Order: sequence, then structure tokens, then C-alpha cells
Amino acid sequence: MHANMAAKNQQVHSQDDDDEFDEDTTSIESDRDYSKELEYKKNIRQLYLVAVIVFILTVAILVFSVAIFHINSPKFRIRSIIIDELSMNSLNNTIDMKFKTEISIKSSNFGDFNFERTSVSFFNRGTYVALVNGDALVEKGKVKARSTKKISFLAEMGATNSIYVDDMESRYLTLTAKATMNGTLHMMKLIKRKRSSEMNCTININMYKKIVLDIKCK
Repeated sequence: MHANMAAKNQQVHSQDDDDEFDEDTTSIESDRDYSKELEYKKNIRQLYLVAVIVFILTVAILVFSVAIFHINSPKFRIRSIIIDELSMNSLNNTIDMKFKTEISIKSSNFGDFNFERTSVSFFNRGTYVALVNGDALVEKGKVKARSTKKISFLAEMGATNSIYVDDMESRYLTLTAKATMNGTLHMMKLIKRKRSSEMNCTININMYKKIVLDIKCK
């Protein structure tokens, strides 16, 4: 009888041990699954972070490339004109005028623009206006990257120029300044590009008050 009870107790203990072993095994497997899930999520986050960084770098490189290597022609404009002397002859519709002109050369590129010697011509309603010392000259020079260079020159219209009767009667004179500036754009000392810039500015002058009313450039 004692032997039977001992056997039963041994069977009970054996069953309990098996249950505990199964629980431990299940717990270990659950921990492993949880660890794998955490590692998987960590890898996903890392891949996502790498993808975001690659995307940002790609966009930055594209923007940088467009900004650096997109080349615009410099803007060649008349900024201001100051009239020093002005006299009119209504008998033959001629005018004498001395004026100081300031021009600007603006480059928005990431490179220096070396421009050649350029002549500026003036016209009155399409008719060429001869200056006393010939066309105004802009000597060759350089505009630094993303900057504006200002240059001034003196000019004089002589009495040999006839203007329209309507201009003389109204006391308003319209001049057009035209020029083509050629030069070379140097990008990071590696790339050279030939570029030209056109000046086409209209100047409206009140001859009675001897002032410039406005300057409009295309």
C-alpha cells in the first residue's frame, strides 16, 4: 500500500515537473518571439531613417546642382541719369545736352563674369543720336559672383542732332539706350560659358525742367 502511494506521489510530482517545464519552454519561446519582434521593428526604423537621410541628401544635391550650374545672363541696365547742361535751339530743332549716366551689371550666378569693352548707343525715336565723343564706352571688367557692379560715364549730345518737332514743342525728349555686352562666366574655376547681355532702356526727359522723369529697361 505504501508502495502504491509512493508511486502515485511520484507520478504527481513527475506531472508537475512536466507542466513547469512546458511553462518554462513556452516563456522562453515567448521571450524569443518578443525579442525578434523588437529587433525587427528596430531594423525597420533604421531602414526608414536611412531612406529619409538618402532622400534629403538627394534633394539637397539636386537643389545645389540647379542653383550652382543654372546659368543666367547678367542684367545690363541704366540705373540713373543726371543732366548737367541742357540747351535747345527751336530754329533748327537741335539740342545740346551733357549728362552723367550710371549703369549696372548684375550677375545672379555662382561665378565671376568677365565682360568685354562695350559701347552704348543712344536713339531718339529710332534715329541714331551722335554723341560728341562717340558712343559711350564701358571698359572691360569683372562682376563677382552674385553681385552688382556700377559704372559711371559722361556723355554729351551735340547740336548736330535734330530732334522731332513734337519733342521740341512738348519739351519732352525720349531717348533709348542700346548695347550688347559680351563676356565669359567662370564657374568654380572649372566651367566657362560665353554669355551676352542686352541693354534696351528708354529714358524720358523733361527738357524744360532739365530732369529725367523715368527710366524703363526691358
